[in-house]
Amino acid sequence: MKITVITGSPRTGATEGMADAFQAAAEKMGNEVVRFNATKLKVAGCRNCNACGKVAGRTCVFDDDFTSVAKAILEADGIVLATPLYWYSWPWQIKATLDRFYSFLVGGFDLKGKKAALIASCGEPTVDAMDGLVFSFKKTTGLLGLEDVGHVLIPGLHGTEEYKATDACAQAAALAAKFQ
Repeated sequence: MKITVITGSPRTGATEGMADAFQAAAEKMGNEVVRFNATKLKVAGCRNCNACGKVAGRTCVFDDDFTSVAKAILEADGIVLATPLYWYSWPWQIKATLDRFYSFLVGGFDLKGKKAALIASCGEPTVDAMDGLVFSFKKTTGLLGLEDVGHVLIPGLHGTEEYKATDACAQAAALAAKFQ
C-alpha cells in the first residue's frame, strides 16, 4: 500500500516520534510512505470559494504546498494524521491543511475506501481531553468516505521526550498492521 502521513506538531517530540514508529513499521511491512510535516508547509486555509477541481491537475484552485499533499493523498491507499492536541483541537498548521480537504469533496475527488488513522498526544492526564479531536477526525473520514481503521491517543505528555517512557511508539507501530 501507499500511505500518506501528515504530521502537525510545531516541535519535535511525541507526534514525530510516534509517526516515525508508524512509518518504520509500515515500511517494514512493504508499504510505501510519503510524509509531510504541516508545520513546514506553506498552506493557506480554505477560502470556501467553491472552485475546487476547476484547475486541471489540482483539487484546489490555489496553488501552494497543499497541491503536493493533495496529489499524494489521491495516489495513496491510506492516510495517517499525527498531531498533538492544542487547546482541545488541531494545531493551526495541520488545521489549515485539513480545511483544504474540502476541495476533495466539492471537487468530486473520490477518496472512498482509503484507510485513515489518527495518532495524537496531549498534556492533559486523561484521553477524553482528545474527544473533540477524535470527533473532528471521525466526521472528516465519514464525510469523505474514508475507512477509519484506528486511533492511537496518548495523554499525559508534557515534555518532548516523555513519550519514550510509554508504549506510544509500540501502539503507533501496531497501527501499521491495519494498513495491510
